[in-house]
Amino acid sequence: MALSLFRISLLLGLFSMPMAASAQSAANAARVDFVTGPVVARAASGVSRPLVKGNEITSGETVVTGDGRAQLLFSDQSVVSLQPKTEFKIDEYRFSGRPDGEEKGFFSLIKGGLRTISGLIGKRNRGAYAMRTEVATIGIRGTEYSAELDGGLKVSTQAGEVEVCNQGGCTSVKPGETVFTPNANTKPEHTQSKGTPSTSTSTTNPTLYAGGEQRTPTGGIAVPTLPSGPGYEVSVALIDTSTGLPALETITASTATFDEAGRMSTASGTAVVAGAPASIVAGGHTEGATDGIVAWGRWAVANGDFGGPVSFSQVHYVVGVPTSATALSTLTGIKANMPLIGYTSPTSDTGLTGLGPVTGSFTVQFGGTTIGSAGGNTVVNTNLNVPIGGASIDLTSSSVTGTFPQFTGTFACGGPCTGGNFAGSFYGPAANRAGYTYLFNGGAVGNVSGAVMFGR
Repeated sequence: MALSLFRISLLLGLFSMPMAASAQSAANAARVDFVTGPVVARAASGVSRPLVKGNEITSGETVVTGDGRAQLLFSDQSVVSLQPKTEFKIDEYRFSGRPDGEEKGFFSLIKGGLRTISGLIGKRNRGAYAMRTEVATIGIRGTEYSAELDGGLKVSTQAGEVEVCNQGGCTSVKPGETVFTPNANTKPEHTQSKGTPSTSTSTTNPTLYAGGEQRTPTGGIAVPTLPSGPGYEVSVALIDTSTGLPALETITASTATFDEAGRMSTASGTAVVAGAPASIVAGGHTEGATDGIVAWGRWAVANGDFGGPVSFSQVHYVVGVPTSATALSTLTGIKANMPLIGYTSPTSDTGLTGLGPVTGSFTVQFGGTTIGSAGGNTVVNTNLNVPIGGASIDLTSSSVTGTFPQFTGTFACGGPCTGGNFAGSFYGPAANRAGYTYLFNGGAVGNVSGAVMFGR
């Protein structure tokens, strides 16, 4: 049965506000995404400066956490979470906004421990990335791993694969494995057989910790996940395989289930556009991430029931507990700039997948329960830059309406794009997150869809 959803009403071009993943000055390597306690950046001259959220870190600086913690977001979308009593140096970092053969990411873990999810640097050229310690050097193949210096070097891999090398030799570390070497002359040896990888399987710029740090059985840092149950709101972008047409839909009053990695597996509730009960079940996870407040991801295929059985492909989703309308009264008058914290790789109905970083911005002026541009309303503006098929497409919201916490909007766009739509919601007890799925006509690259999440 063909699904009658929110078909794209294609309209109109954009200003892209580059985030940390797009072009920065060559000196700026990373932005402080999260900090707690006394954390400083120490320059090569020995001069230190205290760090707060939003500060930039440059090549040559060393981040010293003391009794605090810090999380750094690099411009290639890699994330580094630093534990207390850690010294982490950015030896040399270069990224122009996309892999161009000149990118470099060379770092030193001087003491303490970290966990990192790699970005674009090192995916094409493994020699462009290295994490050095006094005991061994860690190379990557696109991955998520943790490293700790404590009487030697211990490295655990949660996703992808790393190679730990020193004068004694090199050892490959696959998901669920841990190696240890006591000194620079002893080849790293496995201390743990391959088993169940960390439950934090995140592929798109997740928050790596929140509050007190807890460990998984394999030594990884556990990320809080959403509990399965009722009360969720889900926005999806998908392709109805019976018609080949892309669509957007929001499922409210939804009961959702999540796997142990925090990825949404099923959702059922009321479809807003279709105006009928709806359910959808993942046929397999392609991407997934969570920060304990929201989750976002992509399924290659899915099955559902929207008044009749229907199958889907290229399903992108954002999900969370929607902010209550009563909470809006405590936010009225506040203007917030919400940086991009995660996204799915954009896909097109012509079979393309975007490999570069999606960037964007989201601003909100909280007002009344009506979302719109009129005085007293809650006003939303958002921009995206979406790379796919050799094109880099700018999108800017030309109209955003809705009833809080839900919103829908249209995109004006430039280049080959002829217009698009998006639909999403505010999530969390105080609208701490805002996420949406989007759909636009990219000309020769086809109809492009994806999901983005913003946070404050």
